[in-house]
Amino acid sequence: MSNRVRVALGWLGLVGLVPLLFLYVVSGLAVPWWAVVGFGLVWCLLLLAAVRSRRRRPLLTLAMPLLGLALWFAVLWLGDVFLHWTA
Repeated sequence: MSNRVRVALGWLGLVGLVPLLFLYVVSGLAVPWWAVVGFGLVWCLLLLAAVRSRRRRPLLTLAMPLLGLALWFAVLWLGDVFLHWTA
């Protein structure tokens, strides 16, 4: 993989975290406040991991938004099924 492609993939992964933050914050309409705080902490950890892996492993950086999205779906589904969260 060329250096330009690696750099572009790394930045694309970081940019992909921005709409994920918006999704996490807006989910406060359906989840309790403590879950939104947890989402914020998870987003910070994802951002830290993405920044650290941007140069060496750009595909891992690209996977961070997808991992965060899968986690968001899982938490909302589990909260709906087991904790009866409703909007």
